[in-house]
This record gives sequence, structure tokens and C-alpha cells, in this order.
Amino acid sequence: MMPANDTPLPNWTLPASAGQANSTAQSAGQSAGFASLVLRLRLALRRDPDPLKRNLVEQILTAAAESEQQLIDQADRIAELEALSTTDELTGLPNRRAFESFMTSDLARARRDGHGGTLAFLDLDRFKAINDRHGHAAGDAVLCQIALRLHPIARTTDCLARLHGDEFVLAMPGAAREQAETRLAELAMRVERQPLRFGDALIPVGISYGLAGYDGNTELQTLLREGDRAMYLRKQDRRRD
Repeated sequence: MMPANDTPLPNWTLPASAGQANSTAQSAGQSAGFASLVLRLRLALRRDPDPLKRNLVEQILTAAAESEQQLIDQADRIAELEALSTTDELTGLPNRRAFESFMTSDLARARRDGHGGTLAFLDLDRFKAINDRHGHAAGDAVLCQIALRLHPIARTTDCLARLHGDEFVLAMPGAAREQAETRLAELAMRVERQPLRFGDALIPVGISYGLAGYDGNTELQTLLREGDRAMYLRKQDRRRD
């Protein structure tokens, strides 16, 4: 059940890598070329006076076309399974596997060009209390709506992902810490000012976040630990306020 008056979560997809895009284009081109060949052969067969030859070649072309379609179907299925393996089932965001793949590529880029970025590690405040008081269906609805509210602050070059539970990350290549702080502070303020409705209940939600900068010398697991620690310290400060 989704909170009332909120838009449904869009279908999130990761952009294909250059290799995947080239492979898809190549397959499409090969399929179009095969279809053109079949069409030319069938047109030529119409001029052949031998009915046995026409029948034999027609059978061969039909079998070849069926095999070609099976290959296309298999390729589509593989692409579908790959998308599922990198997508969080609940929120539709990229999952941890997709995030780690993105960061591996971006850290490699940072080593090449010398320009790093900033990682935001986000965690919902009092999420366990939401589950305990309103039930896990309410908790799931909150996670989906937080994913929606996070989406506008993510640029097309960023990677917004759900790691697990109520933990999210936003990788921002090329973003300075000051820029990231401004974006995340505005988001946290908007979230706190807009409680989520679930059935008859209004559920207040807060977000704590931590920022960690990275460059070409950064290790991913070290980056995650730094972001997690920064988030934890901010959450402790919020509890004392």
C-alpha cells in the first residue's frame, strides 16, 4: 500500500555501458540484415520454375528465421535478468551490486583524469519505530516514497542506490563537498517538513546523511566506512538537539 496522494514509483533503469549499447546495436543490425536476406531470397524464389526447389528453400528459410527469433528472445531474456540483478525489488532503485559497479568505474575514471567526487551515505531516522508502530507495510511505503523524494537531487551523471534496509547512497562524480552539502541539507529539510500519509496515519520521517570525498586513490570500502561514520556522527548530533 502506498501513502495516499503520492505518485507511484517510476521504473528505474541503469544506463547501458558502451559495450552493452554497442552489442545491442550490433544485434539489431544483424537481425535487420538477416530479414533483408530472407526477403530477397523469397522474392527470387518466385521466379524459379522448379516447385520442389522452391519448397525446399522455403523450408530452410523458415527454419532459419525461427532460429534467429529464438536467439533474439534469448538475448532479450538475458538483458532482462541482468536488469533484475542490478535493481532493488522494493524501490526500483539500483541495488548494491549496481552501485559497486558504478563506483568501480568512477574510481577508475578518477584515477585517469584526477577528478574525484563526493559520496552521500543516507539513513532514515527512527525507521525501526515506524515498522514497530505502523507495520512493515508502512515501512515499505516509506522507503518507496523516500526513493521518490531522493530522485530529484540526483543528476543524470550520479548514482542513487539503496544498499539495504533504510540505507541509501548517492554518488556524485565531480561534485565538491560544499555542493553536496547544500543539496543534501535542502533535501533533509523538505523531507522533515512533509510527513508521509499511510492510511489514516501521518508518519514523520527524518534523514541523516554523511559525506565523504573520493579521488583516484580511494578504495570503495574505505569510502563507504567514511560515509557511514559521518552519517552516524550527524545522527548522534541530531538526537542531542
